[in-house]
Amino acid sequence: MPNNRFLLIKALGHSIWSDVDHAICQIYAAELTGRTPVVYWGMESMYSASLNTNSFELFFEPVSEYTVDDVVRTEFTYYPSVWRYSNVLADDTDKLKMQDRDLKSMMTSDANVLVSDVYYPLRSIIPFAKSDHWSYGMTPCQIYRRLYQKYLKLKPEIKREIQKFHNINPNFRDERPILGVHVRGKALVTEVAQLYDLNELYKPYIWEYIVRYNVRHIFVITDSNKMFRQYKKLYGHGDMMIYPDSKKTPFQPRIPTCLLDYPNKRHKGVELQRDTIEIIKDTYLASQCDFFIGNGYSNLSNAVMRLKDWPETNIRLLY
Repeated sequence: MPNNRFLLIKALGHSIWSDVDHAICQIYAAELTGRTPVVYWGMESMYSASLNTNSFELFFEPVSEYTVDDVVRTEFTYYPSVWRYSNVLADDTDKLKMQDRDLKSMMTSDANVLVSDVYYPLRSIIPFAKSDHWSYGMTPCQIYRRLYQKYLKLKPEIKREIQKFHNINPNFRDERPILGVHVRGKALVTEVAQLYDLNELYKPYIWEYIVRYNVRHIFVITDSNKMFRQYKKLYGHGDMMIYPDSKKTPFQPRIPTCLLDYPNKRHKGVELQRDTIEIIKDTYLASQCDFFIGNGYSNLSNAVMRLKDWPETNIRLLY
């Protein structure tokens, strides 16, 4: 791939799996446009602690052999037009105006560096795939799974966290089959009006997996103490329930810089990194279960679905 055509993928400033989704979609766009992807989560990321920190690489390996230093060069041209050599690593405070950010213009740009800081879903990018590309004719889920497998590589320290969980939880390691369950609490109430009704749907499906597939353990991920207590009461007998031992604080989304008229002093940086490592660990552990039930509106549940080529009978996302 030529080294003078790049796609610089910035963070959206959302939760980890939301920003990963954005990065994966833009990596796909880079493949379709013959560009080299460089993921750089700078100060717009919730996890950045300093100006020179690439937060993506706190959790994942680089997606190409090139770094941001290869992208920021005086002789390069940039698109959208707001970007120049001198400001390309900053946050565009007017990006919600979408100037020069329509998808067709971005996909057809001939600039050396295409900068992506707005979200386009995978479905909107798929029509740009030509018949000779590996993704042609594939479903979005199939494309996601191949992209996750190819580009999303955990840092060694997170792999060690996952292995540590295996080592200290013999039921997870040895007792099969295991049903993974991700249930959201109050964090999604403002986004999903029927969340409480949706959460009630879990119970019959969990019972169905227990009866039909002889599930021996349930691995539960939740952001709600109330839901945790409920599941502990229902499935906590006889060591049936397995759960992470981490205590994660609820994620507070950032306010976009472009909507602020004062310095952004949001809670962010190193204090979120530990929680985020735990979230990533839980997600990968859920993908190692034999079955999974999740929330279709949740980025975490969707990440579990994309991390493995699940048989259709073994995974269910509820809406």
